[in-house]
Amino acid sequence: MFTPAFLKSETWGFPGEAVEHVETHAAHVFLVGGRAFKIKKEVVLPYLDFSTSEKRRAALAAELEINRLFTPDLYLRLDDVLGEPVLVMRRFPAQDLLAWRMGHGGIDAGLAARLAGMVAQSHERAPRRDVRGADIMSGLGAQLSQAFIDSPDIFRPADTLEFHGLYEASLRCDRQLLSDRGERGLVRRCHGDVHCGNIFLEGGEPRLFDAIEFSEKIATIDVLYDLAFLLMDLWSSGEKPAANVVLNRYLDLRRREEDLSGLALLPLFLSTRAGVRALVTADLAHELALKNSMKERSQALDWFRASIDFLKVTPPMLLCLGGLSGSGKSTAAAALAPFLGATPGAIHVRSDIERKVLAGVGETERLPAGSYSRQSSFEVYAACLERAGKALAAGHSVVLDAVFARPEERQAAAELARRTRAHFAAAWLDAPPAVLTARVAARRDDASDATPGVVATQIGYDLGHMEWPRVDAAGSPQETVARLRGTVPYRFDGPA
Repeated sequence: MFTPAFLKSETWGFPGEAVEHVETHAAHVFLVGGRAFKIKKEVVLPYLDFSTSEKRRAALAAELEINRLFTPDLYLRLDDVLGEPVLVMRRFPAQDLLAWRMGHGGIDAGLAARLAGMVAQSHERAPRRDVRGADIMSGLGAQLSQAFIDSPDIFRPADTLEFHGLYEASLRCDRQLLSDRGERGLVRRCHGDVHCGNIFLEGGEPRLFDAIEFSEKIATIDVLYDLAFLLMDLWSSGEKPAANVVLNRYLDLRRREEDLSGLALLPLFLSTRAGVRALVTADLAHELALKNSMKERSQALDWFRASIDFLKVTPPMLLCLGGLSGSGKSTAAAALAPFLGATPGAIHVRSDIERKVLAGVGETERLPAGSYSRQSSFEVYAACLERAGKALAAGHSVVLDAVFARPEERQAAAELARRTRAHFAAAWLDAPPAVLTARVAARRDDASDATPGVVATQIGYDLGHMEWPRVDAAGSPQETVARLRGTVPYRFDGPA
C-alpha cells in the first residue's frame, strides 16, 4: 500500500515542492504545497479494520462526510492516487495547531474560553443517540482491562488489577447517573477525538478537525466524555489553568443541559481517556522493534498511571473568598481554582455572574440600580449556594467568591459545607479604600457592575464579627494568591 512514490512531490501534482510526511498509528499524511493528502494504513486493531482498499475507502468517505460538519472548508474531496484512496484537505501551517501553541506561549484564558465555546457548539449540533451511557463506559473499561492484561511487557499485572478494581468501583457508583444522562439526551454522536492535536486556530478562533470516522460506536458517547479528552490533554500538558477555564466556561454555556451532577463522572471519564491513550501508545510501541520503542513504552506507562490516579478522588472542598468590590476576589478565585480538588480543579462560582444569570442578561450587560435590592441580594446568594451545593454533592470542589458582608451569608456557606461533608475554608480580602476605588474604576468588560460609588457605600458596611481570617489584598494578584495559600488550611496542587 505505502510506496516510496508517495514521498515524491510529482505524485501529488506539486512538482518541485517539498513533501512532509506525518505518520500516526493508523494513517499517513503527506503535506505538499497548499494541500494535505491522507491515506489509511493497512492495519487491523481492536477498534478498527483497514485491511482492504474497500474498507480504507469507506473510512475516508466517512471521514470526509463527518468532518464537513465541523470544518466544511478544510475537507475537500476523495481521490485515488497510485491505486490507493486518498482524502484531500486544505493545508494549514503547523504553528496553527493548538498542540503547537501549547509549547510556544501557552493558552491564555481568552483562548481557553473560546475552546469551551467550540466544544459546546459541537455538542449542540451533535445528533442524539438512544444508547445507555453505562453500557458505553462498561464496554470501554472491559476493553482497556483486557488490553492491559494482554501487554504485561508494558503494564504490570498488579497495576492492571488496581486499575480494574478502581474502575469497576467507580462504574458501580456512577451507573445510574450515566443512564439518566442518556435519557436526558446527553449521549450523542460526537467528534470523539477532541484533543489538542485535532484543533487548529484560524483567525484566533479554534476549529475542530479529524473526528472519529471509523466507528459510530466509539464516537457515540456522553458529551462530558467527549470534553474530557480536551481537559485531560490540557491538564497533562501543563495547561492546568486553561483546563479549568474550559470546564467552567463549558458548564456556564450549557447550564440548560448540565446541572453539575455530571461532575461526578469526570474521574471515570478522565481515567478512560488516559487509558485509551495508554492503549494506543502501546499499540504503536508494539509495531516497533524493542530497542526502538523505549520512548513509546514509557509514554504508555505514564498514561496508564494517570488513568489510575484520576480514579483516586479526594473529598471536595468549599473555599469562600469574601471582600468588598475591588478586593480581587474573582482574580484570586480564578488563580486558585485550577489547583484545588480533583482534576481539572474547582468550579468557580461568582456572585456577579449568578446575578446576571438570574436577570437573564449577558455577563457584561449592566443592570439598573434597582437590581441590587436586599431581596435581589438574597436571591443571588441563594443561587450561588445552590450551584455550589450541586458541584459539592457531585464530589467536586468549589471556589465561591462574593462580598459576604453579612454574618448570615458567611454562616450559610459554612452550613453548606457541613451538609455536603466538604472541607471548608474561607478568607476575607482586605485592601485600602483608595485601592478598591482605583481597581473598580479601571474595570472594562467585566461581569461586576460595581462603581466607585458602590465602593464608598460598601466601606460603611457593618460586617459584624469577622470570623474569617483577613488577608492583605492591597498588592499584586500574585502576592494576594501567595498570602491566601499561606492562610487557607489546604494543600493546593500547583506552584506557589
